[in-house]
Amino acid sequence: MYLKNKQTYNCFVYECEREKPLKNVLLDDMKFSIRAVSNIKKAKYVISINDGKIPKNHIIREKDVIKVVMHYEKSDYISQEKDLDILFEDEDIIIFDKPAGIVSHPTKSHLENTMLNYVQWIFEKKNIESKVRFISRLDMDTSGIITIAKNAFSHYALSQGFLSDKIQKRYTAIVSGDTSILAKSGTIAEKIEKSEDGIKRIITDDGQEAITHYKIVKRGERYSVLELLLETGRTHQIRVHLSHLGLPIIGDELYGGDMSVMSRQALHCHSLEIISPRSMEKISVTSQYPKDMQDIIDVI
Repeated sequence: MYLKNKQTYNCFVYECEREKPLKNVLLDDMKFSIRAVSNIKKAKYVISINDGKIPKNHIIREKDVIKVVMHYEKSDYISQEKDLDILFEDEDIIIFDKPAGIVSHPTKSHLENTMLNYVQWIFEKKNIESKVRFISRLDMDTSGIITIAKNAFSHYALSQGFLSDKIQKRYTAIVSGDTSILAKSGTIAEKIEKSEDGIKRIITDDGQEAITHYKIVKRGERYSVLELLLETGRTHQIRVHLSHLGLPIIGDELYGGDMSVMSRQALHCHSLEIISPRSMEKISVTSQYPKDMQDIIDVI
């Protein structure tokens, strides 16, 4: 088991519970990826057993304490000062409340003033010498919960490894159109692929599987409020699926949304359930609706 109060973002301290080969402990018990184990073998990560050398037979006994220290990493991006609301933090992840209007990751057209630049500054302030790795991203004009990994271990575990299917993110969207034809709740399962312009996404039989579960929270004559749970995480998935139903998100100009009451898409990630990979504790966080959305929801 991982020993409490011994962990840091780049230091992993584990007490072995039974005798077994070191490789099995690293992969099966400590949950390191094959790549991480390879880095240990190549001495890119520092490993010690009971603060000493690895036994020649590589057999770890019960109560032996394994310590793995990951190397420090240098970011390729500049850091920029900005205070962001932190909803949760432990040795492996940090969860932020992202405002609308901020790009998640630098692109050719947005090299600075992105979440990555701001989180890099927060990492430096906290003496975290690691790259900023996104577990989830949000479109520039989507607000709400966004999760960052502090190390390669948690990024692997939560993005493609043993915990990747345990994450539940719920969104709130305000849509225009007639929702009376829809059941109170349901599932949208339409494949999505990139359009020829490289920006917009479209529904197509040859695209990637995309599944969105919805629940109608409030019905109005002109606008309605929907809660959405993603089973897959395709780019623009919610925006494309709702537009396909004839219920574009208001303020979403790219997918035909009503621009008369909001200048950005009324989409907010309001709830997250996630398992922290070392403690294996269930983390639940929520984010309040931003004022521009709350004002509309109040009058529907």
